[in-house]
Amino acid sequence: MKHQRAARPSLALPIAAFAAMTLALGAVPASASAAPPPPAPPSAPPSVDACRLPAAVGGLGSGFPVDDQALPAVGTLKAALLLVDFDDHPASPGSAPEAVANLASGAEYLERVSGGRLDVTTTASDGWVRMPEPSTSYPFERGLSYADHVRYIGDAIAAADDTFDFSDVDVVWVTATKEAPNITYSPTTNFLDVTADGNHLTHAVTFGYDQWRWGGLVLAHESGHTLGLPDLYLFEAPPEDPGNYHAAVGGWDLMGLISGAGPEYFAWHRWQLGWIDDDQVVCAGPRRTTSARLAPVARSGDASPGKDAMVVYPLSATRAVVVENRQPVGYDEGIGARGALVYTVDASVRSGEGPVRVVDSTPGSADGLDDAPFAAGSSWTEPTTGAVLTFRAGPAGTLKVTVKP
Repeated sequence: MKHQRAARPSLALPIAAFAAMTLALGAVPASASAAPPPPAPPSAPPSVDACRLPAAVGGLGSGFPVDDQALPAVGTLKAALLLVDFDDHPASPGSAPEAVANLASGAEYLERVSGGRLDVTTTASDGWVRMPEPSTSYPFERGLSYADHVRYIGDAIAAADDTFDFSDVDVVWVTATKEAPNITYSPTTNFLDVTADGNHLTHAVTFGYDQWRWGGLVLAHESGHTLGLPDLYLFEAPPEDPGNYHAAVGGWDLMGLISGAGPEYFAWHRWQLGWIDDDQVVCAGPRRTTSARLAPVARSGDASPGKDAMVVYPLSATRAVVVENRQPVGYDEGIGARGALVYTVDASVRSGEGPVRVVDSTPGSADGLDDAPFAAGSSWTEPTTGAVLTFRAGPAGTLKVTVKP
């Protein structure tokens, strides 16, 4: 069927009306210009997903999600604590309670830093368990092989199995008596592959002589690995600063330096573990000024919905600048400098190679990174983008951070 076009409505105007319109238009000076267009509305703030750097390396790292071999960081973590001694180095009588108490503060750290989102339940062996071989048969030194480590853990599990129920255990902790100094340090494995009481055990930490010096923070550091966090100290010191294995983050995160003055986990790692929420992350974009009022990182898990914990400014698909507020509260009570701690996160960098690097506000100072935070009233310019970050003091230890691209 052929469709007919509808007739166009008449646009005829009465002559008088047309003349009036012509006169009105003619009254406008020839030099007048059209009104400028209204300003463009500001761009919408980026979604928090724009700041959630995707994991770009396998294993332990700083991207999202954490490694699929990691234990859940939210909920209940059930740990078996096996106290072991040896024929050549038997434990002192009555020393078992001291060994349990020495590590208990590490479990408390995890619960406090998680804001109560992780509950750690520990079941200890009934006294010391005698290992089947002398301590010297386990070659504990840096570079301990996977096979020797698994043999040590397997021997401990087998020695305890008659009196210990492993059927409902998530992670095995093996601590050696302090009478055995050649069990020197405390490595972790997320690939144990041992079955006991019908339970396939995959995660274990063995505690050596270092935990008798540093206490429960060794447990908290090594447990960070079982939850998926990387080492933040450097496996190789930088050529320009040989011997400084802590040149990347100093003592500003427990995954970097156990004895550091500021051992709180970075806000970034709390986000990775689900210990702070998306609405606590302020994602800054490249085309608008962004401001946030940050609570001290030690209080980021307090029951205050939406409390800002950090500002994230993406630099690329794998890199971002992060700002958090460090104040002498919580596990940071011993820090000497306070203010805005600025660091870069690179999700393409492996554990021990510097996936996180702190920006030093006082480069060249005698205190290294101990005085790295930017004081209230100062600013910093990101060198690759030119974005200016300013820091101002707020009430109750809060810090106002503004990012101006």
